[in-house]
Amino acid sequence: MAATIGTRLAVCTIPLGAVFAAKSDTGSYAWGAVIAGAYAGGEAIGAPKMGARFQRRPLRKELAFVAPTEAIALVGVVVTLSLGAPLAAAVLAALAGGVASGTFGGLRTLVVGLVPESRENALALDVIMNQLCQIAGPALAASAAVAWNPDAPLLIVCGGLLVAAAVTVKLPESVTGVADGKSTVRPDPRRNSTLAVVRAIWPSLVVSTVVLMLQAVLEVTLPSILGQRHGPPAWAGIALSGLAVTSIVGSFLYGLRRWFGRPHTHTLIFAGGFSLMVAVVGVVWSPVVTVVLVAACGLFQAAASTARSLTVTDVLPADDWSVGFSLLYSFGAVGFTVASAVSALFLAAGSAEVLLIVFGLAGMLIFTLTWWWEWTTVAREANQAKVS
Repeated sequence: MAATIGTRLAVCTIPLGAVFAAKSDTGSYAWGAVIAGAYAGGEAIGAPKMGARFQRRPLRKELAFVAPTEAIALVGVVVTLSLGAPLAAAVLAALAGGVASGTFGGLRTLVVGLVPESRENALALDVIMNQLCQIAGPALAASAAVAWNPDAPLLIVCGGLLVAAAVTVKLPESVTGVADGKSTVRPDPRRNSTLAVVRAIWPSLVVSTVVLMLQAVLEVTLPSILGQRHGPPAWAGIALSGLAVTSIVGSFLYGLRRWFGRPHTHTLIFAGGFSLMVAVVGVVWSPVVTVVLVAACGLFQAAASTARSLTVTDVLPADDWSVGFSLLYSFGAVGFTVASAVSALFLAAGSAEVLLIVFGLAGMLIFTLTWWWEWTTVAREANQAKVS
């Protein structure tokens, strides 16, 4: 938990922290957006490769290398900004994101592997920690920048990364040995494992991408939508904070017990419910109802993400869990980025409600088709097994 919070709090603090630091040193919020985007881009590109490193290398050595390296790169971001070199800061931010991108998959694999008999509880706990960091990160960035110094948020998370590196001595030697419960055999590094994992879990990657796209359009368009409905745009903060809180509740309730049916079906129910609520947000006209609906979305969104992670552990051997979780993270980041860009176009055209309706209905269709493909595949394999 210490390693997970230390690394993920950095991920959740850096975007807003970079905006404050860039504004202070360059006078422009735009450079902050560029630096935050560079960090996210580095994560998206590096996640598959760095996730595989966590699977193939000793866990202690990998995390002890990754966390301090990210911290050094972030210190470099602060220094280059103060020297008036924002482009260099963006390059260092991309390096920091790329280096750190495998920790999500590696540490989630560790959490699940520590209690293989209760994966639901383990994944729910991991999602809860992630949501807590998403709540605390922006709050830390804003409060530290105002109370102390605009560079303070980035420097504080560097301390958290060093704590994560320090606790590596208490972690198991290997993610692989913990994940499979007994085997300590490493995957063959000559095998193109990333491509093989993509082929195996592409339905999960599609679902993860669409869920994050729905979350992105909700977050980006909400202030504008509330304003059009004669409500204070600042209510968007209340609604999104409520979404984060209900996400924790949803993860806790889903991980509380083993539910009937396969995780694939659970994903269809929860992700479909999330899509439906996003579409409804685009239809209603009351700002109060809008806030309530957005806040309630977290119950479905977090449970869908937890259920989808369970499907990865069902489909993949333990040796590939870290790569699989890292790919989910990477594809989700790409989906969030693309949806944010599309949302900007709709906002410029004044059609934010249309975007929510279209994305919500399209998400329901995609989730249904994905579930149908997986169900027919399982049925076909079962029939082939009977014949043989």
